[in-house]
Amino acid sequence: MLNFAVMFLILATPTQEVGWGDVEKLLSDHDGTRKEAIEAIEEASDLSLVAGLNDVMYLYYVGRNGRRANEISELLEELTGETPGESPRRFWGEWVGRHEDVEPKTGYLAFKRSIFVNYDAAFRGYLNPRFKFRIRPEEIEWGGVPKDGIAALDEPGFIPADEADYLPDEERVFGVFINGQAKAYPHLILDPHEMSNDVVGGVPVSLSYCTLCGSGILYRGDHPSRAGKKPFTFGSSGLLYRSNKLMYDRPTNSLWNNLTGEPVAGRLAESGIKLDMLPLVVTTWGEWRAKHPDTLIVDVTNTGFERDYSKSPYEEYFASPDTMFPVWLDDDALEAKDIVFAIIVNGRPKAYPIEGLKQEGLTHDAIRGKEIVIVTNPRSGAARAYESRGLRFTLAEDGSLVDDESGERWEVHEDYLVSKSGRGLDRLPAHNAYWFGWYAFYPTTDLYEPAAR
Repeated sequence: MLNFAVMFLILATPTQEVGWGDVEKLLSDHDGTRKEAIEAIEEASDLSLVAGLNDVMYLYYVGRNGRRANEISELLEELTGETPGESPRRFWGEWVGRHEDVEPKTGYLAFKRSIFVNYDAAFRGYLNPRFKFRIRPEEIEWGGVPKDGIAALDEPGFIPADEADYLPDEERVFGVFINGQAKAYPHLILDPHEMSNDVVGGVPVSLSYCTLCGSGILYRGDHPSRAGKKPFTFGSSGLLYRSNKLMYDRPTNSLWNNLTGEPVAGRLAESGIKLDMLPLVVTTWGEWRAKHPDTLIVDVTNTGFERDYSKSPYEEYFASPDTMFPVWLDDDALEAKDIVFAIIVNGRPKAYPIEGLKQEGLTHDAIRGKEIVIVTNPRSGAARAYESRGLRFTLAEDGSLVDDESGERWEVHEDYLVSKSGRGLDRLPAHNAYWFGWYAFYPTTDLYEPAAR
């Protein structure tokens, strides 16, 4: 709901018509031209320009022109009646995000494109006014790098586990297991690349990793829409939406939501395509290697890039409780960067705090009529979700599960639970994420609360 000040401004009749041409004048190096534009926009009191003004202000912040950025911030104060406080850049980005009912003036997308090509000319292809957008263009932000400025790994080299002397046991990896083949992708290597297009067990996959929101998700590339064609492969666009990266597919250059596996802008936006999500786990290299001694691991000397992988470029960000970009959809049920195990079952999203799962070790739950069981390593926090079909288990000391009713033992495998009698329960795709990143896209998510002991 709009506050009274904003409601009054929307209902007020502008004293003169202004448009994106007036906002463009704010980019002038001539003080008089900018002053004239500011006065005209103030007099018009037109909130439909706020999103574009925020884009201009951000451009000035990037260009380290604090004086002009402050001019825009003061103009936004006049228009909205709001006071930004110590961080105008974050405040106005969040204001735009919260006010979905304040629609931009016609022609906004073309204006935004004229701003974003200052960051990278390739952004012209993403912000095309002819395209259908399934997300609010007002909330698209520049992530600080050009298209492919964070370069994807394309079928990197791998080595056997016993040759990987470069990675300490405590370092975290993404563990993938498909059709009997195990592969490990160290965070230290994925951190600076955020995407790996590969083939595991004969299946083309893309591991899309958003370091900002803490989520690594494994998607299957051979979608039915690509029958007879090469599978989808992806790169990082350089753009963000709600602090979550927007990836792009190489065949069509459409923008995709990293968290949902759906195209949100471009040629495929209205295609109805949704990528199949596959299971993966975040665990330690020592734990993954012990569970899968025949695993392959990315060869640090054969990634296709010459760089030092001994330290993550996001080390300070991971250690900080703060987010890097504006976040307006949040909930104080957890700290913003608490890690949750996120899953969607029958269309219903649910988040499980990793610390709670570690304490339980074995978690039974039901989501929209489907009963599940989550097996979590209490040391590493590696969590795996499976169908339970109403069975209740107890976790044995050797890591196997015991059926509470029959006493039958079940072995925990990467792709299923299997009983001694040969029955199986399938693994469900799920992934880790920072709480703020998950909640920003699923504000109606359920949040698991462990039963009182």
